[in-house]
Amino acid sequence: MKRNPVYSTHIGAASVLLIFLVLSLISFAALTLVNSRADYVLSKKMYERSVSYYKACHEANGFIAENEPGLRNGSHGKGDIKRSIPLSQFQTLDVCIRPSSEDSENSYEIAEWKVVTHTDDVILDESLPVLK
Repeated sequence: MKRNPVYSTHIGAASVLLIFLVLSLISFAALTLVNSRADYVLSKKMYERSVSYYKACHEANGFIAENEPGLRNGSHGKGDIKRSIPLSQFQTLDVCIRPSSEDSENSYEIAEWKVVTHTDDVILDESLPVLK
């Protein structure tokens, strides 16, 4: 009697494949968690930055509204009116309004409205957290 050989996968190959699949899923889940955490931190910083910028813009608009009556009736003078509004520890919103010439229908013009970064006190951490 001749035996026919039986070709089948052994139980070990299925276990190795299952272990590889589980490890792959765990590593992808960990990478997704780390990436979503980094995105959350970045979006929170951007939210805080946007809120501080729009608060500074609101304060600058109030500054312009305060000075508009003096510019309109000409009692302010000829010089520029400047104000620096803090945004963060290292940034300010600089606003400058200038009285218009006599032939203009507007009483003032906005000469400057920009975010300025003061890098004199900034210490950048450029080190890489690499294990030795």
